Amino acid sequence: MNRRNFLKRAAAASVASGSAAAQTAGKTASANDKIGVGIIGCGGMGRMDLTDFQRQPDVEIRAVCDVFEPAAGQAHTMTGDKAEMYRDFRRVLDRKDIDAVVVATPDHWHALMMIQATDAGKDVYVEKPISHNVREGRLMVEAARRNNRVVQVGIQQRSGTHFQRAVEAVQEGRIGTVHFAQCWNHNHLPDPQGMGFPADSEPPPDLDWDMWLGPAPKAAYNPARRNFRVFWDYAGGELTNWCVHLLDVVHWALRLDAPETVASSGGKWYFNDCRECADTQEVVWEYPGHVMVRYSTLAHNSFGPNGHPGNKSFGSYGIMLQGTRGTLSIDRAGYEITPQMAMHSEKVSAGSREAYDDLVGFGNYFDSETMAERGATSMQHQPHVRNFLDCMKTRQRPVGDIEIGHKSTAPCLIGNIALRTGLKLKWDGKTEAFTNSSEANRMLARVYRPPWQLPGM
Repeated sequence: MNRRNFLKRAAAASVASGSAAAQTAGKTASANDKIGVGIIGCGGMGRMDLTDFQRQPDVEIRAVCDVFEPAAGQAHTMTGDKAEMYRDFRRVLDRKDIDAVVVATPDHWHALMMIQATDAGKDVYVEKPISHNVREGRLMVEAARRNNRVVQVGIQQRSGTHFQRAVEAVQEGRIGTVHFAQCWNHNHLPDPQGMGFPADSEPPPDLDWDMWLGPAPKAAYNPARRNFRVFWDYAGGELTNWCVHLLDVVHWALRLDAPETVASSGGKWYFNDCRECADTQEVVWEYPGHVMVRYSTLAHNSFGPNGHPGNKSFGSYGIMLQGTRGTLSIDRAGYEITPQMAMHSEKVSAGSREAYDDLVGFGNYFDSETMAERGATSMQHQPHVRNFLDCMKTRQRPVGDIEIGHKSTAPCLIGNIALRTGLKLKWDGKTEAFTNSSEANRMLARVYRPPWQLPGM
């Protein structure tokens, strides 16, 4: 479909839909009806969402929307050319036959789209991180509750059965009391030149650049900016990308709510290009109950997955919870519980290292009350989609409810504030504000670029 036909169809669909948003407010999917879904944001993640929603027998993809025409066209083709194509997400929200929307755009658009969708009576599946800043996230939670909408966040590990088994083991006390958790993602990106320093230019004719920017500050088109995750105006680097997934599991397993302090160090240490966000970073959060959580990201790791040097783009990632009786290691490939070595002094005479080595077999003597356990991988994304659809019918809150997503996103957002201010910050989780820095508090929200507005910002 060429640009002219695309715009004609988008305009015609807009006129035909009229102001159906008011008519659809409060609508709930019937158990006997097809659930009409609109995909907003048709990049890689949006198309993955489209695929798994389309696999569900009670779903019909009725609209696809993207400011980049080739992306919208690709999603349109994936629906068998059945879905209507749009450039403006508001036209999707106008349609009374759309029961739910998927928001898979760059991060800086998530809040406005999700809130307007719930105001229009739609249920929402929104990708993580839920928001660009902390204030947006709180407004998203309030909108979901105010409109009585089901909002699922794309923290799909909560729907993986091996994650569920591992979390249950931790909560049952299998690894004892946990005071330390480690999360990491280490990339294998060998070219330090990265994106380089491309010059500003006119946007391509098949991209609506002003709409791409939306509420973010006005900026000249630059091809590098479409790699949105590494620019502060649109996202927060790997900390708000991968760490939300990892920290969410830590919160879940340890029943954590909000940290008390946060500190971060690092910066753009590896890449020599125009990106702004850190490529090498460490963050440390302190939680109530004397729990320390640490996250690290590296742009360059010498090895690929599991020490395999053949992978050109990714290194390793995972979560480790260290308890008094054992350690849980987990990622999307599976989990392992390793019992703590027993150090019973009554079995070893003081100062007799040789006797201890003979007894424990150089570290193979474990506390028999904590048994070693391994669990293989499980499906996560498709069951997460199914959970959302089922909750649309029951009106129950989904496993990745917006409040959960907000509480797993906010620590990552304040981690970047700690990095940018260079301060160890004290955080009040109830008021969602810092208690020791007015400078840091100013970074919890931002002014939207007209004409876009978000009441409460």
